[in-house]
Order: sequence, then structure tokens, then C-alpha cells
Amino acid sequence: MHQLIIIGGGPAGISASIYAQRKKMDFLLISKDVGGQVIKAGEIENYLGYALVDGVSFVQKMMEQMEKIGVQPVLDQVVEVNRAEEGFVVKTLSGMEYGAKTLLFCTGAEHKRLEVPGEREYTGRGVSYCYTCDSPFFKDTKVVVVGGGNSGFEAVDQLINYAREIYLVEYSDKFKADEILKEKVLQNPKVKPLLRHRVLEIRGDDRNVRSVILEDMERGRVFQLEVEGVFVEVGLKPNSELAKSLGVLTTQRDEIIIDCNNRTSERGIYAAGDCTNIFAKQIITAAGDGAKALLSIYHDLTYGVSSWI
Repeated sequence: MHQLIIIGGGPAGISASIYAQRKKMDFLLISKDVGGQVIKAGEIENYLGYALVDGVSFVQKMMEQMEKIGVQPVLDQVVEVNRAEEGFVVKTLSGMEYGAKTLLFCTGAEHKRLEVPGEREYTGRGVSYCYTCDSPFFKDTKVVVVGGGNSGFEAVDQLINYAREIYLVEYSDKFKADEILKEKVLQNPKVKPLLRHRVLEIRGDDRNVRSVILEDMERGRVFQLEVEGVFVEVGLKPNSELAKSLGVLTTQRDEIIIDCNNRTSERGIYAAGDCTNIFAKQIITAAGDGAKALLSIYHDLTYGVSSWI
């Protein structure tokens, strides 16, 4: 029976594991991979200590730090969590079972889909959810980026280096990205902003994407736009199913509800990072949240719990 099992190996889980190791806790970090969404990130310019770093290099630095202090993640996927007499039992895809007094969910979030005709059929054949991975495949092409937040603008910023023309589609009447990103991206002549537009359908030739059907909600018209790529950046869906199976309360958006000390509604269960209801879903906030959660767990195990949601 370990003191703690950390589920998820993104910035929150890695940060928590580093703090747990420094506290000499008996814990496990279980994750199907290391890095989470960061491994798919492009250039990172807003993390303390790094003026500019790409996602792969950043994850490599985190892995080096874990290795240096002796954190050895269990590379497996947690598929089931149950209560036990003295805590919890975690079951993995490989058939292993582990026990722990406390759980820390750092399960992150996944990209939302548009849920329009043609999206699933052409995923990997023109429809992409990873601009870092796929941008180089769209050299000298016309593409659509759906989503006017930071991730959408970051996708456009990277695609500028490859695509011939980029249509930036946003459902609302204004873009939500940081001002510095908007200034950088919107001044480029390759970028064609389309506010108050939405994608109705993605069409292809049975092999690759060839066009999208868009609705101009301002003028009430529907039209076809010939493109060869669609990059979907419309937000994230929290991976909270495992926590919900234990009765943990979530928001209407399925975010795990936590207090200021990362405690959930269920005793002994904590959460950190993008799977929770923290306001800002950023690498730096996830890393800080993981550290704070671990310190909270260590305090509760050592001195007893003062309060719960």
C-alpha cells in the first residue's frame, strides 16, 4: 500500500512526482506516456526560465530532471480505480494492480472535436489536432484553422512557415488569444480571419480533405472553401472519467472540482492541472498546480486533514 499514486504524466504529474521524491514519499507515477499535451506543443515562450523552447525539448528537460532525482514512472495506462479498505486500488491496461492511501489525478485533457460530417473520416488525412506534428505536411497548401484562442493562433503561427494561405475560423465576433499573439499573426498577409463563421462539413475525395463547408453567420450564407487541411483547435475536454467513477464532483464541463489545496469532494482524492476547474489551462499553471497538490497531500498525510470540500 503506497502513500500515493499519481495518475498522469503531463506537467502537473511530473511536477508532483518531483516534489514527492524530494519529500521521500512512497509513491508511484503511472502514465501511458510522459509529457502529455506538451509533447505536441510548438514553440513555448511563456514558461519561466525559457525565452523560447519547443515542446519536445521541454519534455526532455523534465524527463532528465526526473531521472536525476530518481523518479521512475510506470509506463502503463490506468483503466480502473476502486475503493479499498485502507484506500484505493488502481488497475492498469497491462493487468497490474497497485494500492494507495491517496490518489492524485493529473489526467489532463484531450482536444475537442467539431463533430461535423467528414471530421472522423478524414482524421489523419487532412484533419489534424496537432499542428506541431502535421504542419510540415501542408507546405504550399491552403488550410483552415478552427478556433480563435491561443491554441488556434499558435497553430496559425506555425503554419505560416509552411502553408500558402490560412483561413482562421472563429465562431464568435472576436478572437480570444493573447494580444501579442494576435498582433503577430493577424498582420501576416497569408492569414485570412473569418469571424462569426463555423464549419458545417469537411469534404474530400475519399483519400484526403479537399474542401470545407462554412456558414457565414453574419450574412446568413453557406459556401464552400477549397482547402487541403483542417486544424481543429476548439478547446479541451477534461479526462475526468476515472475520478467520476469514484464519485468525485465535476463541473458541467466535466472538470474535477478542487479547493484551494487541490482536494476533491472525496476524501483521499486530489486533482491538479487541466483536468480540474482551474481557470487558466497553461503549462506553467499545471506545473504549479501539481506541486501545490503534492504539498497538500504530504501535509494531510503527515498532520491530518483540516478540511474537505
